[in-house]
Amino acid sequence: MLKVDNITVYDGQIQALKDGSIDVNEGEIVSLIGANGAGKSTTLRTISGLLRSKTGSITLFDEDISKTEAYRLVSRGLAHVPEGRRVFLQMTVLENLEMGAFTTPSNVKEGIAEVFERFPRLKHRKNQIAGTLSGGEQQILAMGRALMSRPKILMLDEPSMGLAPILVQQIFDIIKELHEVGTTILLVEQNAEMALNIADRAYVLESGRIKLSGSGKELAQSDEIKKSYLGG
Repeated sequence: MLKVDNITVYDGQIQALKDGSIDVNEGEIVSLIGANGAGKSTTLRTISGLLRSKTGSITLFDEDISKTEAYRLVSRGLAHVPEGRRVFLQMTVLENLEMGAFTTPSNVKEGIAEVFERFPRLKHRKNQIAGTLSGGEQQILAMGRALMSRPKILMLDEPSMGLAPILVQQIFDIIKELHEVGTTILLVEQNAEMALNIADRAYVLESGRIKLSGSGKELAQSDEIKKSYLGG
């Protein structure tokens, strides 16, 4: 479904990614783990067209999207929930969801009904200003807004960041539910243990390079991963 082949990305003069290659098959959860500054968010931002690679290629459904504008990728089935949620704070919950449907305007009512069915909490707060929601509610809203475009692949950047443990579990339960209904997911997450537990496959980024890859289960059992990321 998605293939990233030998991309190299700079943030100003700093090389944020070097020869990065990952692939995501239909129906998988693929996790990217690593320390702060390892290049995880840069990878997602490059895939979604917000940054450009100096080398290599990115293909989505066998079509090169390396130079495609970010807004066009949404209509091709790619949705990106950015780090920090980035909801429209001065808009209501309902208005945020409507913004998520700008590529599918004919399905707004149907999409909102589906999001409210999946996330009843958003329905109860549909007229509430997004900036007054809790952090967990804002994360759910950001995910619901992304689902409004009916994505074939959903990229999630640090969805558990800054949330209390009970809310982290809720967010991961939602990710598993989305996966169970057929959504393909590329997940960037600092909570390595939870990310590996739900991943079909995973990649470990270190200083802008892919250091390890394998099934989520294999990496969770790796002594190196346990020592570096799982506190073992």
